[in-house]
Amino acid sequence: MLTIARRIRTMVATVTAVAVAGATAGAATRADYSGGTFAVSIDSPTVKLGGKAVIVATISAAEGFRITESYRHRIVNLAATDDGVEIGRKVVRGAVRDGAVVFRVEVVPRTAGAHLVIGVFRFSITNGERLDIKAAPFEATVTATD
Repeated sequence: MLTIARRIRTMVATVTAVAVAGATAGAATRADYSGGTFAVSIDSPTVKLGGKAVIVATISAAEGFRITESYRHRIVNLAATDDGVEIGRKVVRGAVRDGAVVFRVEVVPRTAGAHLVIGVFRFSITNGERLDIKAAPFEATVTATD
């Protein structure tokens, strides 16, 4: 159990570092990290102020594992860390495509600048013998330009 907590802390630190780098750069960024049996990629968009943006997050299984098709993959507890961005839904379901889970989080920035959106991935993978239900941090930066 302690190992899982360490992995999650490491993932949060990695994603936070990438998100901060994206926020300071002011351009679209991509955050990638691995949880050992899975990998996460998050595209953080740049959009005109007031325009609808879509954050695309993808989870893929490591070699020897696969994403389960029957699980209700989702991102829960979606929230913005400031009032500058409006989130379409607090829970977003993922769709399994080509062996990966793809999530589309709709947001609308209300103020210019970089805005952090956070949440928790809930998904499952299997190695053919064992099914693992996973939780991993979700963090993306939406940058709004004038």
